[in-house]
Amino acid sequence: MFEKLTKKPFKDRLKDTVFLLKHSFTIIGKEKDIKKPIVHMISFSILVTSSIFIFILTLLLKKFIFFGVLFFLFWLFLTFYKYFFYVRRKADISWLVYNTLCGNDISYNDAHLHTKNEKSKLRYIAAIEILMKYFGRLRKKEKGIGAALVNLFLRAIAEAWDLLSNYMIPAVVIERKPLKEIIPNVKNLGKNVPAALVGVFGIDFAGNVIHLLIAPFYLACLIISVFLGYLISLFTQTTVIKFFPIHFSWVPPFIFIYIAIIIGWIIKLLVEAVKIIYFTIFYTSITRPNSIIPSIREEITNYLLMKKKS
Repeated sequence: MFEKLTKKPFKDRLKDTVFLLKHSFTIIGKEKDIKKPIVHMISFSILVTSSIFIFILTLLLKKFIFFGVLFFLFWLFLTFYKYFFYVRRKADISWLVYNTLCGNDISYNDAHLHTKNEKSKLRYIAAIEILMKYFGRLRKKEKGIGAALVNLFLRAIAEAWDLLSNYMIPAVVIERKPLKEIIPNVKNLGKNVPAALVGVFGIDFAGNVIHLLIAPFYLACLIISVFLGYLISLFTQTTVIKFFPIHFSWVPPFIFIYIAIIIGWIIKLLVEAVKIIYFTIFYTSITRPNSIIPSIREEITNYLLMKKKS
């Protein structure tokens, strides 16, 4: 299944990412509730980020340290729980998309109630997500062939799981079977992919492409925020810190970093939403093509092949 997972050139990854971000929400635009689980994920990410920043703020101010520690503990809990929270919301998105393809009009509450029955399987997927995150941190920083091979192996595992998990979530919510039955079916999915879709079966989604594009903007804003902090330090020594030879107020950089992290989370979660939309459509088109309403079948095929309307 995973031999088709190849790394595309940056230009092609950018083109694919832009196409999917532009068309994913259009193709299932009839389902207005699709936005709700995405908003919930973004709101949750803001809560996680705010918790750690409140803790850092109490350290910088040297006040309310006790409450800061409570927020830190809250952040630790949220950091662990977010994997389960996001997987469940992606499952909600998948069920909403599937029903839209089938011509059924359901609400977000209907979708959330449906995925509640699959919580135990979704928890397993989230638990493996945590393990994959752990594997990612095991990458060795040392130089040499041994370290390079270890890093390559760990990266391959992470990429293979990213692909597998995006097929497993729609399989779980649509098939409603035990994981031991779903996993072999998902692994064998590639054997039943039509020739026209083979090229996109192992598609390389790259939300990081967008991060690479806006990285210079982030850097420029950080430099500006430090400069603003320097200007503030000329008028007051409150909140001023020394970083190498420069004295500046930490307030502007603090605010900038907070906003930048929030923006980064929004981009990441939008890409995650696009991925689960795409793979749900792909999974349905392969396993249950006759369930898709005839009026959108051609549009679905063009979307999967990333072809613009002629």
